[in-house]
Amino acid sequence: MSEKMIERIDAVFLPVSNLEETLAWYQEVFGFEQVWRNEKMVGLYIGNNVGFHLVQVSGWDPDDRYTPINFAVKDADDVRQQLIDKGVKVSEWRQGQPKRFDFWDHAGNTISLIEL
Repeated sequence: MSEKMIERIDAVFLPVSNLEETLAWYQEVFGFEQVWRNEKMVGLYIGNNVGFHLVQVSGWDPDDRYTPINFAVKDADDVRQQLIDKGVKVSEWRQGQPKRFDFWDHAGNTISLIEL
């Protein structure tokens, strides 16, 4: 077998229509720390070896037919309740494994949350 070309996915870039408001939302709801910033993007710290970036895209209109990323947690029931308590729109539990549901961020992006 030949040596692999790609080591890992380095970062996820999530488009948003309002960088300031969406950044504030992710910091308020999840406590994500800002690591760096430029005119169009901001990098947030979630964990080691994970790049999560919000990207200002003028006129962005999210597509709710799919979820671009999964957030993984140890206790999905607890996190789901915390999101509800913070007024975040969440879906019903999805069928099958892993245990999971979706939520919608400030920009309207659909994000899945799965239990490890």
